[in-house]
Amino acid sequence: MAMTQMNVRIDDKLKDDVDTVLREQGVSSSDVIRSLWRYIADRRQVPRLETTTEEQARRQRRMRRLTMIDASSGLIQEELLRAGVIDEDTNLLAGQTRQDIRSDVYDQKLDDYLNMARSV
Repeated sequence: MAMTQMNVRIDDKLKDDVDTVLREQGVSSSDVIRSLWRYIADRRQVPRLETTTEEQARRQRRMRRLTMIDASSGLIQEELLRAGVIDEDTNLLAGQTRQDIRSDVYDQKLDDYLNMARSV
């Protein structure tokens, strides 16, 4: 198999940082480049490479969503408390799944129906 040598210009600090990581993992820069080239050739596409800025933005969006979910669970918990489906100690984000809550609601509806039928 014929081989080609490639020359690449890259920032010295970046190269040193990456070389340190690769050395710690027992991989050479040539191994990484060959793997990247093989990936692109096999899949006919360049892999999505996320920058640190993009990763931070993604993490921030995720944290905002989790905060919204947490806040929403408080509102939902208040309504479920008012409906008698859960008690004060129930934490919706720890332990009870959506299916558990749904089953509890159905059980409560069934009990209400049976109690209504008995009183007639």
